[in-house]
Amino acid sequence: MLKKALLTFVFVLLSASLVFAAGPFKDGVSDDTIKVGVFLARSGPVAGIGLNVEKGYVAAINDINKKGGVHGRKIEVVFADDGFNPAKTTVEVKRMVESDGVFAVYGLGTPGILAVMDYLNEKGVPFVGPSGGGNKLSNPPKKYVFPFQPNNLLESNVWATYLVERKKAKRIAIVYRNVEDGIDSYNGLANSLKKYNQTLVAAIPVKPTDTDFSTILPQLIAAKPDAVVFHLFIPQSSNFVKQAKQFGLKDITYLTNYANPDPVYVKLAGEASDGVEATAWAVADIFNVNDPFTKIFRETYPKEMPTAYAAGGFVAAELLILGLQKAGKNLTRESFVTAMESLNKVSAVVANEVTYKKLDLSDPTCRFGKNSMYVLKVQKGQFVAPPGQTADNMWIYYKK
Repeated sequence: MLKKALLTFVFVLLSASLVFAAGPFKDGVSDDTIKVGVFLARSGPVAGIGLNVEKGYVAAINDINKKGGVHGRKIEVVFADDGFNPAKTTVEVKRMVESDGVFAVYGLGTPGILAVMDYLNEKGVPFVGPSGGGNKLSNPPKKYVFPFQPNNLLESNVWATYLVERKKAKRIAIVYRNVEDGIDSYNGLANSLKKYNQTLVAAIPVKPTDTDFSTILPQLIAAKPDAVVFHLFIPQSSNFVKQAKQFGLKDITYLTNYANPDPVYVKLAGEASDGVEATAWAVADIFNVNDPFTKIFRETYPKEMPTAYAAGGFVAAELLILGLQKAGKNLTRESFVTAMESLNKVSAVVANEVTYKKLDLSDPTCRFGKNSMYVLKVQKGQFVAPPGQTADNMWIYYKK
């Protein structure tokens, strides 16, 4: 009897300790902490991007935590290295949700994002600011998925508007990665040009691993374009424009996607980068020591200058913080969703005019987060706003 009583007492103590350990957290929220999960590539072929994105995210979280957090709660980040492998992404995200009990998730890379997007939505876990351009992120829209980085549908629409209305282009060509993101951009540009009664004079797919473009450049030159869009990533994008100009394709508009307006692109392309334009989506001129973003970044990384990828990570953290602030002290995942859907042209340090609408399955724009972009141009070795563009007129909006 005594032995049974002791065993019962021990069981009660153990149960109480487990309740005490787990009790303060509910769906990643305790009285003083909000736990979020982040997956990105810390290793593998795109680790250089992942590590820079991570730095931007960490800088924003450190900044808010130094100020006391959000409504008295500090944000704790659980990181996972998926190596840009969607199979690993799935394993890591399930661990973060089901074992670590995170409140929300952020992730980098379209393959991994698409692999876990539906899982997170079904679990009711907010997926905040995922950095990927796949159209499936917002179309159809999903209750718990809040992308902000413009998707390929929005960006290709902006390309058409910019090239036709502002650059007066009449013969537009595209060179694109022959994978989902590139195909989305090609289809989006072709469809967007229809409203101007234009068609592409050339549409040339390339493998994501191609480094030699000598076989496709004669075809491009033969099309006699006055504007070439190239949906490629660094370093492929730098190699393309260098070789295109070496083949004599000059005195035309070169417009590239938002993955490229970064000092690394200019460095790799060298003189060939001069005049190249690129769509962008945060704010212009944020990479200088006097800008608030750079100042905040250097509080965590004092010897470094941020990259465009760091800005992307910073924006994702800002979206989380904006939603948490709006949700108030009584934070739940549902109150967070309601708060996010109430954001209307709200801006922060880098994020500009954040807007989400209530869920409408017939309207993919309800989860765009942002429906406009602007264009930067390489001049004297750096991306700057082109002549004639100011803060008032630089934004180009998605047009249905």
